[in-house]
Amino acid sequence: MMKTLLCFFFWCLFITSCTLKKEEKEIVPVLSIEQINIDSLLQKRFYSISNTMVFANEKWVETVYNENNFKSIWIDNDMQISSLGNNVLNLLQNANYYGLEPNDYNSDELQNLKRELKEVRTKEIFFKNVLNLEVLLTDNILLFAKHLNHGKIENIDSLSILERKALTINIPKTFVEAVKNENVFDYFDNIQPKQLEYQKLRLAVQKFVQKSNLSKENVHIQNFKEDSLRSNAQAKEALILHQYISKKASSSDLIEALKEFQMDHGLTPDGLIGKNTADALSKSPYEFYQNAVISLERWRWKPEWETSYIHINIPEYQLYYFKNDTLQLKSNVVVGRNYNKTPEIYSKLSYLIAYPFWNVPQSISVNEIMVNAKRDTSFMRRNNYEVFSKKMEEIPLKEMNWDTLNAKNFNLYIRQKGGSSNALGFVKFIFHNDFSIYLHDTPTKYYFNRDIRNYSHGCIRVEKAMQLADTLLKSDQNEYNLDSVKSYINRQKEKKMMFTQKLPIYLQYITCSVDQNNRLIFYKDIYGYDDKIRKILFE
Repeated sequence: MMKTLLCFFFWCLFITSCTLKKEEKEIVPVLSIEQINIDSLLQKRFYSISNTMVFANEKWVETVYNENNFKSIWIDNDMQISSLGNNVLNLLQNANYYGLEPNDYNSDELQNLKRELKEVRTKEIFFKNVLNLEVLLTDNILLFAKHLNHGKIENIDSLSILERKALTINIPKTFVEAVKNENVFDYFDNIQPKQLEYQKLRLAVQKFVQKSNLSKENVHIQNFKEDSLRSNAQAKEALILHQYISKKASSSDLIEALKEFQMDHGLTPDGLIGKNTADALSKSPYEFYQNAVISLERWRWKPEWETSYIHINIPEYQLYYFKNDTLQLKSNVVVGRNYNKTPEIYSKLSYLIAYPFWNVPQSISVNEIMVNAKRDTSFMRRNNYEVFSKKMEEIPLKEMNWDTLNAKNFNLYIRQKGGSSNALGFVKFIFHNDFSIYLHDTPTKYYFNRDIRNYSHGCIRVEKAMQLADTLLKSDQNEYNLDSVKSYINRQKEKKMMFTQKLPIYLQYITCSVDQNNRLIFYKDIYGYDDKIRKILFE
């Protein structure tokens, strides 16, 4: 009997022991603020945990926690990610709303760490994950802030001739101030470029990302003149891909959608599939997204602009004059050919010249004027050209022997008199630069009616040149006015008119911008500048 009782006792003890062990395996440590404080944990283990991590900028992270007295920014009292942390994680996940890539900020890894906080079994691994999430999120949000303010590409020397703005803001210290003042999201807004053109583009890019499929597929559009039926069918397929129409769209829907697409790409909305329209339709939605990203990146390199200025966007072929951030004048322009590219320039307007003479650049004198003069003996006289020696002594046209001249021995100066046939028209606008670039009127008006307007030798032809002169002189409260300009033109006398206020002028190259109606417009990359940046950002 005793033996039976002892066996029963040991059997019960064995069963109880197994049950307890089973229950112990299922218990997850309850870690509350009473047991361990996240701030003290961070203070004790920050340097040991940071030694095991690869940072974008370790000094910035260290500065943040030193300035914040090693208080947690993203983890709450329950040792889970806080509401602020969740919102910032979502911000990084949607970095493409800002023309940035979520993968650059370890978005997936951060989300995994967040999930693991609810799943991990051991206290030590739990603490490690908490600290990793806290510190890694700080490191990546600082990198995100830097990219918003200064751009992603480190060295732009081969990408832009304009000087890049300095990174003057102390990102870690200003970020800590935002944390302490509980305005982190205002901080991300305020750290971005203030320029109105950038702000509008940033918001438009977000809307584009939200509604677009960002597909990398594309439909090649055949030349309409070769096969109109096939070209139309391909255009419909492309418009479906770009989400302008559905598969059930009628012919009239197709034409209206095509016009809408043309307006979104800086083209005349005629509903016809011309070469420029076919080229644009042949691109993928993702390529247009890339152009938008590149444009935002370029803006982040720029210094802050003044509130009154002239802005010329080269691939847009438009001039804008703003006074106190209010548009005063908009004009079509013609820019340089691919082999005479108009450069990006930031300068200030110095003066205008009424009834200007054109001092012909040496390259044009040799490659164009001399060639035409040899072919046609009346060419120089008909176009009001004059010839001067190196000592600036005028040489009568009848004494010129053009057949003896060539590119090697040509050492003359050619000037065109002012007037209606003068290449500069009736007025030109001068600003300091190293490329002899200026704005001017032109007798050749028909180019302004074209969608693609890169036909000049580099200088910028302005369709509303006389109106621009009038507006600028009035805004400048100048002693001269439009009547003064016309007076010198009528007298056929060249006259320099100095501006009392040196108005900033910005010539830049941006292939994606927002118009006055908040329409996001993509322009042709006429000089191929975007391709260089595309390779750095996306390959």
